[in-house]
Amino acid sequence: MPQKTVLITGATSGIGLETARALARQGWRVLLHGRTLERAEAAVAEIGTGTLVPLAAELSEQSAVRALAATVRRDHPRLDVLINNAGVWNSTRELTAEGIERTFAVNHLAYFLLTGLLQSHLQAGARVLCVASDSHEQMRGMHFDDLSLQGRYHGLRSYAQSKLANVLFCYEYERRCTNDTVICAIQPGLVQTDIGLKGNTWLHRLAWRVRRRMSGHKTAAQGAATSIFLATVADTPPSGLYWDDCRPKQSHSSSYSESEAARLWEESERLTGFTFTC
Repeated sequence: MPQKTVLITGATSGIGLETARALARQGWRVLLHGRTLERAEAAVAEIGTGTLVPLAAELSEQSAVRALAATVRRDHPRLDVLINNAGVWNSTRELTAEGIERTFAVNHLAYFLLTGLLQSHLQAGARVLCVASDSHEQMRGMHFDDLSLQGRYHGLRSYAQSKLANVLFCYEYERRCTNDTVICAIQPGLVQTDIGLKGNTWLHRLAWRVRRRMSGHKTAAQGAATSIFLATVADTPPSGLYWDDCRPKQSHSSSYSESEAARLWEESERLTGFTFTC
């Protein structure tokens, strides 16, 4: 059997790093993505053993997403699993070079664009895993009149919208792409990582710490368990579902709107200038 290959975005810390560590130990070729090559190389050194390839891209920049996909297509003949794991949470509203709110750009558009760019490179029976969150339950729909949340920005609203977008994308992919690729959205749980703690106001950092202590939390390894399970389970998992603790479950009712999902798909194509071909 040829060595299986996985690309994991946001794999230099937290859930992504633990996913990379586990798959490397199981003999996979792990394409380990970080925002910078230095961070990716440091993560490779920390894991220490296995077939690990450091890659770098600033996923808020669409040109960098395209360059990352081109590198993967050029240097790696097969891709068995794509794990869209990278995520950010920002206290203040920031815009990318394309004029898109940064959380939405990283947490959703990068997932959409990278998946589309690698679509033809995925092996038969490949799996696309998108790390979402139960935070999507806070949204009753997408703010299509203002996806960048100008004038009503809040870090929680922005993050929740991006996570609803993750689930809507997975469900719409399953409807549109009649191939044998499996796509799953994943709820990792409330995990003790550094998301919400870097580059944010002291009040928001405190709120994240208090929330984790009051609600309990998983370790990063526990948060990675569902991603690892779906990547490696021998029996092909059912596609187009929302997973938590290695089992499918219902997502919020707002995520099942086919009209919202179709509109998000069209807006994503417009914002990336990319026509997604399954």
